[in-house]
Amino acid sequence: MLKGNDTIGLPVITFDTGKQIEKVTDVVFNHESGQVVGFLVDEGGWFSAARLVPFDSVQTVGPDALVVPSKAAVVDANAIPEVARILERDNVLKGTKIMTTDGRDLGSMRDLYYDEATGRIEGFEVSGGLFADAYEGRSFVPAPQTINIGEDVAFVPPETADLMKEQVGGIKGAAQSLGEKIKEGAEAAGDKVQEGAQVVGEKIQSGSAAAGEKLRAGADAARGGLEKAGAAASGTLLEEAKGKRVREPVRDRNGYFLAAPGQIVTDQVIERARSNNQEQALLAAVGLSTGEAASAKVKGAANSAGSGLKEGAADLKEGAANLWDKVKEKVGDAKDRSKQELEERRIRAALGRPVTRVILDKQDNVILNVGELITHAAIEQARAGEELEVLLDSVYKGEPDITQEELRADESGSAAL
Repeated sequence: MLKGNDTIGLPVITFDTGKQIEKVTDVVFNHESGQVVGFLVDEGGWFSAARLVPFDSVQTVGPDALVVPSKAAVVDANAIPEVARILERDNVLKGTKIMTTDGRDLGSMRDLYYDEATGRIEGFEVSGGLFADAYEGRSFVPAPQTINIGEDVAFVPPETADLMKEQVGGIKGAAQSLGEKIKEGAEAAGDKVQEGAQVVGEKIQSGSAAAGEKLRAGADAARGGLEKAGAAASGTLLEEAKGKRVREPVRDRNGYFLAAPGQIVTDQVIERARSNNQEQALLAAVGLSTGEAASAKVKGAANSAGSGLKEGAADLKEGAANLWDKVKEKVGDAKDRSKQELEERRIRAALGRPVTRVILDKQDNVILNVGELITHAAIEQARAGEELEVLLDSVYKGEPDITQEELRADESGSAAL
């Protein structure tokens, strides 16, 4: 995907000459069909018509340039009736409020996301609204089948809001599912180990030359069980990402969006991440980055178990018995680190924003009053008074209307020239 605002300003380059001929000034899309229909390069004036590159004439829409076959790709907007009607309406979408037909405010439109290959609108970035992100005050509205755009408000079906709800689960649910899968694999591996050990014991007592073969068979079965447990754990975490809200952009190697901030993870998003080998980036974006660490620990435990099997049947049984305890300990450590990283991101997003209520410590001393800005000192004082969670839950998430006079502080900054 690409963002509309990221496309504005891109150079238009012809493939036949390699020269820049224009620069994109706006993105034109048809809300009735949900498609980008062209890229404006000249808005026109009293004595000249607007000019644009129709989407069908574009060879490539990249993060850094718009490539067209030749200069002939730039045409007058009036030559395309669909584009002419859109430009005649002159609807400026930025700032338009999106509401469901049953009256729920989804926020004010700031940008759009579209598929760079087909031009299909994937969704809209909005500020404020029912599902505003706790850190940036923004969310992602998936493009509905129908959208009615008026002068001030765009109406979407009620089910659009349902698609924006985050499912319950998160890190705790993922860790529980991960534990169950690993435990199942470890138990299966333990059964194989015991079977191999019993056979080895029988053959050693009888002096059979086939004892070594049975030992190796038991070792291979144990290692196979542990490897399957690791694979199941990784797959479980990726499935746990479904229904979670993306906190930061996930891009492929070329810079295209695989998942946008505020977007709810769907099967389509998971498939995009898989096909571009960005599974770990997607997990990290939804706060489930424990998957890679847990998988690595499972593989390490499997290798250790394999070495122990070569040394004797007794060591193998003991290693299988201790495996589950080790994995639980590592998963717990990873959960703690992920929780700390999430708190740090919330703190960074809160700094410099005002609070919406009075923040008190345990002795009812005022840490911050209503409307006062959150500072590093306030963060530390709230942490010391065990009120940090209250402070972070009281951050004003809207976009304040600030005059130029209010932007200046009473004194110069310590780092100012």
